[in-house]
Amino acid sequence: MTTPPATELDEASEPRRRLADQLHAAGHIRTTAVENAFRTVPRHAFAPDVPVHKAYANDIIPTRHTADGRIISSVSAPWLQVDMLEAARIQPGHRVLEIGSGGYNAALIAELVGPTGSVTTLDIDPAVTDHAARFLAEAGYGRVRVVTADAEHLPTDIVPDGGFDTILVTVDTWDLPWIDAVADGGRLVAPLRLHQYTWAIGFTKRDGALDSDEPLIVCGFVAMQGAGAWNANRRTVPGTGVHLSWEDGTPLPVDQLAPALTREPVVAHTHVTVGGQEPFDALTLYLAGALPGFCRLSVDPDGDNGVLNPPPRHWPGAATVRGASLARLATERISDGDDGNGLHELVVHGYGPHGDLAAQEMAEQVQHWQRNHRAALCPRITVHPLADDGPATDDPHLFVKKHTRVAIDWPIVPGTAALLTDDEGRYLLHLRSANKPIWRPGQWALLGGNTEQGETCGEAIVRELDEEIGLAIPDLAGFVTLDTLDASGSFKDRVRVYHGTLNTPAHEIELREGIQLRWTRIEEIAEMTMDPGTAAVLRAHHNTHQPRGRRDGTLPVVEVREPRDHRSRSIIGAHLVLIRDGAVLLGKRHPSSAFAPSTWHLPAGHRENMESAVTCMVRETEEETGLHIPESDLSLVHVLDRLDPGSPTPRVQFFFAPSRWAGEPLVHEPECCAEWRWWPLDALPGPIVEYTRVALAAISRGTLYTPMGWS
Repeated sequence: MTTPPATELDEASEPRRRLADQLHAAGHIRTTAVENAFRTVPRHAFAPDVPVHKAYANDIIPTRHTADGRIISSVSAPWLQVDMLEAARIQPGHRVLEIGSGGYNAALIAELVGPTGSVTTLDIDPAVTDHAARFLAEAGYGRVRVVTADAEHLPTDIVPDGGFDTILVTVDTWDLPWIDAVADGGRLVAPLRLHQYTWAIGFTKRDGALDSDEPLIVCGFVAMQGAGAWNANRRTVPGTGVHLSWEDGTPLPVDQLAPALTREPVVAHTHVTVGGQEPFDALTLYLAGALPGFCRLSVDPDGDNGVLNPPPRHWPGAATVRGASLARLATERISDGDDGNGLHELVVHGYGPHGDLAAQEMAEQVQHWQRNHRAALCPRITVHPLADDGPATDDPHLFVKKHTRVAIDWPIVPGTAALLTDDEGRYLLHLRSANKPIWRPGQWALLGGNTEQGETCGEAIVRELDEEIGLAIPDLAGFVTLDTLDASGSFKDRVRVYHGTLNTPAHEIELREGIQLRWTRIEEIAEMTMDPGTAAVLRAHHNTHQPRGRRDGTLPVVEVREPRDHRSRSIIGAHLVLIRDGAVLLGKRHPSSAFAPSTWHLPAGHRENMESAVTCMVRETEEETGLHIPESDLSLVHVLDRLDPGSPTPRVQFFFAPSRWAGEPLVHEPECCAEWRWWPLDALPGPIVEYTRVALAAISRGTLYTPMGWS
């Protein structure tokens, strides 16, 4: 170390102290070692072209720009540097690599590793590394090794035997090609881009993979250059100034969306609220994995694009494309909120002929996140090298990169409910409002609600009872876990039910939310409009005499499936049989398709919104192939009545053939179909959807009806 001149020390010491105090008071500085580093390293020495007071502002300092004014190198904001250094858990003696240089952060790292450790800082830009080397030497950190190279392929001579103890990345990176350079048990902290969202994530290397174990930090850095630069895969809807980007995922056609944006959108309400200053980036990351066709939407600020409530310029909105329709996440201000910054409801705007369906699909995923994942502090992210046998590629929350697979596991945080009984064996039930957008409106249910972020379920039920009836129940104890499945058997939500006793008449209890309270006997519930989960919990309590948690702390599970609204109803499908010169048109399903991936199939789809099967056929034909065939030119050539093994719902598949048609089929939905090809009827390809093969054979024989799977 060298000692700065006294005048320089006097000028900079006070703003440096104030900055460190500010970072400590805000909770960014959490350890003594990081605090000492920030109180020691002269930040202004690495930004000599700005005044000292700006050098110690809690903001970035741009140091290099492109010709068009974009920042390509900077000294990062101190709060973010602190958060990432704390996440890196650097210890004396560690060997550390910094990717993205500038000098100041490397000096902070040098203070943390001490004289027995080593620091290498690397950047692709020789102007940046020249400045970093000079500033580090002048500030007394000449031991830091400065390397000019493309980080995509690290020079082998800079990686120590066994790997670096820590790699800290300070540029936006789309991928993490450095897993092999990290020591086993070592740390990698990087601002990782997932569908154009950037989070600084702390990982630990275990068994050849990276596991996150820190809350995600929303951030922004200058972009990675060189071989690791990413492709935004941006498409512009013609004539609208609306841009859609698929950084992770297959870009979809957008030209067909132009007419959709000329009309007012439909609005799907989620009844999920956020505060004016409350981030909901975790939701958008969840939607990126949950919704096929997910993309980011941005608009030209001065364009006449028809997009209501446009997203902020630097934070493109969450959107999905469904053929000629589009849905995007937006907000509506509904009150001033408790803090005066406003309370907003998350809503979904749907555009195009089926915008209502696309909007409802996104709204349902927002509600699923609210019920099951919002209270979690952060998801768990695991990164495997692409060459490894990592997670299955059909996992919806999986992002396949150039070098890695990034899997996101969303922990389920149960909601809470209270099963309150009195000495007469009755249950306290709560009638929910029928006219509010709430869970189970107009039904009798248990008291309770969602867990809030950072709460345990036990803390949440105490808070909910205080908010709803103003009472504390001293003997609350875990009773059962209630899992609700949808009609198809897929998981929908989870509630942890606590049992307690209360001997207060219902009319003496102050009800603060809802319509009415009543004490109810088990034999009365069949005559009441009852939440199915509540009814199942009451029966479990009545029949098993208060089952208690197991010795390992887990609770017995009560499972309830939502009723299916059907009376032997079937799913209706329409299929196009297009034959030319003895060959039939088949499409190869996309490898990530939920149905029959990488398998040949006819142009087909399901009936929607009370449309007839032949109307469905016209719509699906145009959406998938671009061909327009009027209903009057379509004839029914076969009906296949199918029941899949294990399925409770039959499917009736109609097959239509046109009397005439013109044009060539095009791939209009590449997320579903990779290509169209003509195949001779006597030489069909493999693999092919089995019922398609059966139907084509029946059509060749002139058979009109085939039952399949019923025996």
